[in-house]
Amino acid sequence: MLKKLYQKNEIHFALVWIGLYVVVMNIAMQCCNGFDDLASKTVPQLLVPVGCILVLAVLSTAWILRNGLAEKYGLCCFRGSLKTYLWFIPLVILSCTNLKNGLGLGAALSLSLLMMVNMAVAGYVEEVIFRGFLFRAMQKDNLKTAVIVSAVTFGAGHIVNLANTADVLGVLLQVCYAITIGFLYTVIVYKGGSLWPCIASHMFVNGSSVFALAEGPFTQWMTALFGQVTPAMLQACSALVIMLISGGYALWLWKKAK
Repeated sequence: MLKKLYQKNEIHFALVWIGLYVVVMNIAMQCCNGFDDLASKTVPQLLVPVGCILVLAVLSTAWILRNGLAEKYGLCCFRGSLKTYLWFIPLVILSCTNLKNGLGLGAALSLSLLMMVNMAVAGYVEEVIFRGFLFRAMQKDNLKTAVIVSAVTFGAGHIVNLANTADVLGVLLQVCYAITIGFLYTVIVYKGGSLWPCIASHMFVNGSSVFALAEGPFTQWMTALFGQVTPAMLQACSALVIMLISGGYALWLWKKAK
């Protein structure tokens, strides 16, 4: 069925995967009452979303490999020049922004590890769907439109997090910087022909967020520099830094990388 849909219309094929991902993961999150307050969850509750995302990862990867589409969808070696890509240093810095206040445990280790797996594998699935299926489906018709749509839909997709948290500002900021990160990831895939740099970055960002501390050295530095700062100010500052790094690096690669 999926192969027939793919052969008939690749964009519809990509949209089916996006819809499947959104629906399945939202149902899974509802089963454990959202991802807020991890310490209040139980291992059986978290096994539901973990199982769902692992199934989606296995199904999408198996379908690609079985149909000989690994090269097309970027599950192959990176083909760019590391020097031109600045040895991925900006990507590494971007990937580590979650660690600005250090790492710690906010819940039992078993719960934290399960959530880390869920978040990291979700990053893998999102790369396959948005930078693989969707971008490649649209690229052959209009490259610029494909880049824009892939980035915007990836960022806008994070708005579904509003259903699982009361932090409206945090989600809106997440949507904004996810669009710029989506732009960067799409440029890397287009120029380098491989999803793996984006997969590694996305999985690390998602997975490390489970252990990232909300307060620490960065908060103290901001307080010393600007006086009393609110959580909203810290969120906005972090979002701005992420957008500047990802946007600037994406523009550099768009112009310099062949």
